[in-house]
Amino acid sequence: MAEIQLQAEQREKLGGSTAEQLRRKGRVPGVLYGHGENSIPFHVKDLDLRPLIYTHETHTISLNLDGKSSRCILREVQFHPVTDRVSHIDLIALHAGEKIRVDIPVSLEGTAAGVKDGGIVDFVLHKLAIDVLPDAIPEHISIDIRGLTIGHSIHVKDLGVNPNYTILADEHAVIVACVPPKAAEEPAAGETAAQITEPEQIQAKGKKEDEEG
Repeated sequence: MAEIQLQAEQREKLGGSTAEQLRRKGRVPGVLYGHGENSIPFHVKDLDLRPLIYTHETHTISLNLDGKSSRCILREVQFHPVTDRVSHIDLIALHAGEKIRVDIPVSLEGTAAGVKDGGIVDFVLHKLAIDVLPDAIPEHISIDIRGLTIGHSIHVKDLGVNPNYTILADEHAVIVACVPPKAAEEPAAGETAAQITEPEQIQAKGKKEDEEG
């Protein structure tokens, strides 16, 4: 698995106003968590996070903080609700021999057979939570969907057992399915209502004129 280098500086002052000042300077506040260790607040350049955030692969991180390097992994990312820029990150330290829970991206390989018959691939679970040792963390979980036909799906249990990690998701959960296309000739609800209402209005109008006459 690829490893990303991050140069960080420890945050001496905490609080919302201080964090906002850092963001205005192009820095992103974050926290490094470790099992049985005190959390460490830090900040990094927002541009340095792009290879880590905007990717479909899982990466380990070498966080260089005050001359000390810590091997860790991204646990959570927060985005600004308006600008969609990264506003905060949480990292969790990795320790050899100690398993960790991590969300791994799912990668679909090939083209589903049902697509040739007009089917549509419905990608339901884009990530799967697994329990894994740090040195065995996969970049992604690949699923071959070439045999997927219309009306069929691939569940978590269909992936089988992997000797390197344990999938924590519900075994009956659907990861991907091939669904039939919606009937193109099926009238919309509004159109159906209009077709029914219009004759009724004409009939009611004619009845009223007869009564007045």
